[in-house]
Amino acid sequence: MRKIRVLDNVYDLITINMEDRFKDNVAFRFYDTANDAVTTILYKDYVQDIRKAVNYFQSTIPEIKGKKICLLTKNSYEYAVNTFGVVAAGAVLVLLNQRKSWDELSYELGLVEPDAILTDGDDYGFNDQLKAAYGDILRPMDGFRSYEPAQLTRCIDHEALMVLMFTSGTTGRSKGVMLSEKNFFSVMRAHTQIGEHMMAYKHEPNLVMSQYTVLPMFHLGAFICLFSWAHAGWALNVSSDIRNFYKEVKRMPSQAMAVVPVIMNSLHHDVMRGRKERLGELWVPICSSAMFDPQVMLDMAEHGMFVVQTYGSTETCGDGIINYAQDAKHIGAVGQGNDYLDYKIAEDGELCMRGDSIMLGYYKDPEATAEVLKDGWLHTGDRGYLDEDGWLYFIGRSSDMIKRSGENVSSLEVECVLTSHSDIADAAVIGVPDPIRDQAVKAFVQLRPGSVLTKDEITEYCTPRLAKFKRPTIIEFVDDFPRTATGKIKKSHLR
Repeated sequence: MRKIRVLDNVYDLITINMEDRFKDNVAFRFYDTANDAVTTILYKDYVQDIRKAVNYFQSTIPEIKGKKICLLTKNSYEYAVNTFGVVAAGAVLVLLNQRKSWDELSYELGLVEPDAILTDGDDYGFNDQLKAAYGDILRPMDGFRSYEPAQLTRCIDHEALMVLMFTSGTTGRSKGVMLSEKNFFSVMRAHTQIGEHMMAYKHEPNLVMSQYTVLPMFHLGAFICLFSWAHAGWALNVSSDIRNFYKEVKRMPSQAMAVVPVIMNSLHHDVMRGRKERLGELWVPICSSAMFDPQVMLDMAEHGMFVVQTYGSTETCGDGIINYAQDAKHIGAVGQGNDYLDYKIAEDGELCMRGDSIMLGYYKDPEATAEVLKDGWLHTGDRGYLDEDGWLYFIGRSSDMIKRSGENVSSLEVECVLTSHSDIADAAVIGVPDPIRDQAVKAFVQLRPGSVLTKDEITEYCTPRLAKFKRPTIIEFVDDFPRTATGKIKKSHLR
């Protein structure tokens, strides 16, 4: 298996890999809707724009080291350029979700106290409030273009705050996760191993890959690819709208794609109905959420897909455990251990992790930090178990566990069973008060367009697949779900 050279800092990644070693490789593709054409950017041109961005920030923000610069925009080439430009200039990059409400964003901006906010000029529903509160520090995403390329220096403190990312806030106020250059680059070994396994699977040591990215770049699963794929000199095909997927995935040849369950279920739907050609060259779904239906993943593997299952979190830079198994016995696991991260299962079943990728803490929230960081261990809030061979299986979030008649019910397990039904597009399961059994299992079900399914038919489907105490006793049909930008269902809105 060919090893991908792993670097440990932003400066070397830019100057050694992007500017020199892979200068003539394609770094970036995006579909230009205005011109109905694909724009291709080489690494050497990408670096020139990054150098311009460094000059732009250093020239316009005095004493820039440690200053907070926010990105509040959809996916774009400029997003990637400014990512490297901000950190290479010595500032702190703050990633914001433009799909949040103004109440949520104003809380995060008030916490950060930014020195600059980069936007693309689109109206996301809060432009008037944003201009009124921060109009004097708003900047266009392409402000760097008129500047000359800068000379780069090693200006980043390896262990100081480099990137601030906010949690989705599905269970309460979002928290700012503080990550250093050391945190980020300690996980590159894990993420480049995905590429190494792809090459081994194809028996092509010089394989050149492209990844289709529709997950928003403020989400770690997409953001980390800006750094990891540059280690191999591979390309990112970036989209800002999942509705364009089928058109873009063919126009921008894409072999890999990070997926969340709702996207994986859609791909599975195509594959199992003989419509694999709609996916173009796609053959590597990277399952970047904690729990997927094992049967769905096995189906994909049996139809020529190389399924990669990952486990991680923003607090660990996405590091954790990766599963490359394509067999029925292990495909439902999230993987085995590795050499760069310690993990253990606590007595109560909680997964704990320790290593260089663990966050610095939550920004301006020492109490929340102390709740999860104890004696060097990150208490993830996730529950799992190890089998006899050391494979880790994820059960669910502690907050998603339902107490029913003295038994623990994983809402994710029930959701996987429900979404395995061909007529169900998505489902969410929560616990609701029950005066006799503590909690009842309630399922919200979204049917596929044109499908007809009764509550009794759902109960009948669940009967052979779930223990009696796990079966939903309350079923409610919905047209759609409230979702985060990454497609996660906001269960707090259902409770």
